[in-house]
Amino acid sequence: MISIGQRIKQGREKLGLSQEQLALIMAKKGKGTISNWETNKNEPSIAEFKKLAELFSTTAAYLIGETPQFEEPQENYVMVKKDDLIELQKKALERESEKNRELLDLLEQSKKSEENEA
Repeated sequence: MISIGQRIKQGREKLGLSQEQLALIMAKKGKGTISNWETNKNEPSIAEFKKLAELFSTTAAYLIGETPQFEEPQENYVMVKKDDLIELQKKALERESEKNRELLDLLEQSKKSEENEA
């Protein structure tokens, strides 16, 4: 499994940043802090993880190894609250049920028409 330090290094390299440049962005005195993160000697604080995640266009959870990185850019995803998603699913099921009822009614009407013609 890829380590936290390796994920930080990959993110930095993906942006084409040196350790010195990342240190400046992260308001660190020098590249030593970044080097220690990348070699797993130390870890960033929660606030630093959040800042790194934003900079690398990923999530703090990905950086600490809890979730896979988005395969697509984050802007292709929509964040929806669980309750809102459940409500949307209920509405979709209700609409589907209404359409099914309409189709059944049409089918029954068609059968009645055929019976009356026979």
